[in-house]
This record gives sequence, C-alpha cells and structure tokens, in this order.
Amino acid sequence: MRKLWITDMLALLLILVLLWNIRPRPSQLDALEFKGKTTSATGLTVQFLGNTNILLDDGETRILTDGFFSRPPAYTVVFGEVSPNTSRIKDCLNRAGIKDLDAVIPVHSHFDHAMDAPVVAQLTGATLMGSSSTLNIGRGLKLPEDQMVQAPLNKFISIGKFEIMFIASEHWEYPDPDQQKRLLHQGISTPLVPPASIYDYKEGISYTLLIKHEGVNIAIQGSAGYKENVIPDFDADIQFLAIAGIELMDETYNRKYQKYVIDAVNPEVIVPIHWDDFTVPLDEGLKTTNLMVNLKFGSNLGEAFELIELNNPNRHIVVLPLWKRIAMHDLLKESSP
Repeated sequence: MRKLWITDMLALLLILVLLWNIRPRPSQLDALEFKGKTTSATGLTVQFLGNTNILLDDGETRILTDGFFSRPPAYTVVFGEVSPNTSRIKDCLNRAGIKDLDAVIPVHSHFDHAMDAPVVAQLTGATLMGSSSTLNIGRGLKLPEDQMVQAPLNKFISIGKFEIMFIASEHWEYPDPDQQKRLLHQGISTPLVPPASIYDYKEGISYTLLIKHEGVNIAIQGSAGYKENVIPDFDADIQFLAIAGIELMDETYNRKYQKYVIDAVNPEVIVPIHWDDFTVPLDEGLKTTNLMVNLKFGSNLGEAFELIELNNPNRHIVVLPLWKRIAMHDLLKESSP
C-alpha cells in the first residue's frame, strides 16, 4: 500500500511539473512578428519591453509606460508580498539602453504596472505621471513631490514634441468576483510602502493614452477594459492593445471592447501587448503562461489572438520583439498594404 501511495505521489508530482513547465505558444507570435529593421533606428522609435512597457523615443524626449521590470515569481505574487527589485530594474534599463527618461507613465496602479515606476523615475530622472494612487506608490518609495505629477484628464499636455491625453477608461473585468472586489474601482489613499500584498496595489485610474508626435498618432490601451464613448475623435496610426483575458469574456463584452476601444481610434496597425507571463524575468525572454495557469483560469492566448484577427480583418497586426528599437516609420511602412 505504501509503495502504491509513493507511486501515485510521484505521478502527481510529474504531472504538476509538466503543467508548470509547458507553455503553449500560439502560432501568431511567430507569424505576426515584426520582420523589418531593428537596428540603427532614427527619428521616432518604439521599444517593447514586456507586459505593457512601451518606450517612445524621438532622440530628444523619452517616455516609458509602466516600467515594470521586477517581475516577481508566481509563488511570491500568490502567497507572499512584492516589492521592487532594484538590481533587476537596473539590468533591464541597461539592456534597453535607457539612461534617462522624461516621463514614466503607469497605465494604472496594479503592481504589475506601477510598482517599479518610482524606482525607474529615481534612476532615470523621469517625472512620475499618473493618478493619485500611482503618486502614493511614489510617496511610499520616497520619490520627491517635485518629481511627480497627477495627470490631468481629457486634454493634451506637451512633453517635448509629444502631446499626451489621459482618458479614464476601465480595467479588464476579472471573471472572479473576489478579485473584482479587491482590485477594481478603488484607489490607494495613503503612501504604499513595500513589501506589500498585490491587493494593496489598487487600480486607481485605468487610462487610455492618446499620443501625437509630429503627424504620428498613437493610442495605448494598457488593460482590456472599456468605457463607452469617452475617446474623442482620434485617428490612430498605431494602437498598442492589451489582449490579456479577452478570450474569457463573452461576445457582448468583446463586441464593446472592439467598438469603444479599437474602432474608436480606427488604427491602421494593432500591436498586441499584455500577453506575456509577467512573472518570468525578462532575461529569460518573453514567455507565455503555463498550462497550470491556463487550466486554472481557463485562459488561452491563441484564442485571444484569434479574436483580434477575426474582428480586425483589414488592420495589420504586428507582434514586437523584446528589446529591439524600431523606427516608427519602418513599423508603419512594413504594415502598409
């Protein structure tokens, strides 16, 4: 009996190891990957740095969304407390060639977006811009008040040659009611000092960002949520679009996401973001979530890509490689018919 019990336990352990280490990779990640030049980029450039980290650089001004590089392991996220990993942040900034920034802009205040942003600001001299919740993350890490700005809503502000509008949108609607209750529609009202639970990093405001730069229009949607009729008339050349979790939503939800987020800015090019496993360090490359996570939550990245392709047959969908600096005009040129 004991021998049978040991055999069963070993078999269970093997299954768990397999579920943890097998990471299904949708064919779209290769088929849609940017194939153009990624070196010696000049003019307005973009770098994808995992999750929803997007660096826009015109040679004079540099703007980074989120700046989330610590990427604590899954067991810490689920069972422990999280805090910025300064050494890992420095390594990622160095790998990306980032020495200084003008602004770091978390798209909302959950840990996987805003936790590292004050450290990035400290290391690069950037201004931390976002909601009052994001600023309280900065205060918890002793970022000076004169290095933080609460973002105004619904009007363009200038940062160098960039013009940026912050629009209050909605976060992706967690299917789990407990996560909805603990993470959404709440703010961080006092300075947040890490280490802390991920549930201490409340949403704050989830932004849609509209950016204009010398004739190029950019939209950034950092979470797959929507608010009806809040985006003004804006014709985007390119949209960086969060796709995490859309395959878990019903047809009505995804139809509205399409209408009020994608069709609202009418992008020529869609760049999917928020698709990689943000608990895997970036020095291991961009990884998809493993089978254990997929089975637990019902997630399927391939289905998410299929939804975007199905609903946008006349738009070009491009997956950006990690770390590579790409000229915006090359990205748009490659995507032209």
